[in-house]
Amino acid sequence: MTREEIQKTAESYFVRIGDGHKNGIHRPDIKQPEMDRVDRALRRMINHENKNGDCIICGDTGYYRPIPSDPVDALEYKAYRKMDDSRAHDLIVKGHLMDMAFENRRKEGEYAVQIRDQREAAGTERISESRAELLPGA
Repeated sequence: MTREEIQKTAESYFVRIGDGHKNGIHRPDIKQPEMDRVDRALRRMINHENKNGDCIICGDTGYYRPIPSDPVDALEYKAYRKMDDSRAHDLIVKGHLMDMAFENRRKEGEYAVQIRDQREAAGTERISESRAELLPGA
């Protein structure tokens, strides 16, 4: 499939997304050839629309726009948002932990340079890692 064909197929799914769980459309069958690419394109479209004022979720019956007065839709919307919030929280935690690891690596590098500079300033011979194994007590 060409990009244009993938986009058109994804759009054919997108335009059928209706209101309420009774009008949900199932995701493309990604086991079919090229349909994984159609599914990704469809999810990108939905994500774009959700960022621009639409409200499309994936519930038990597929993609649909939830109706606030429908108890099933309201329940699935809450579950969808909870899952989304959990993903966002995981990304934030991961980002903080990566920042800490990055900062620790920076500090380790600075410390190694500082130790090397102190040894060189004191006139200590720099010992390569391969020779360090031969030293007594090493």
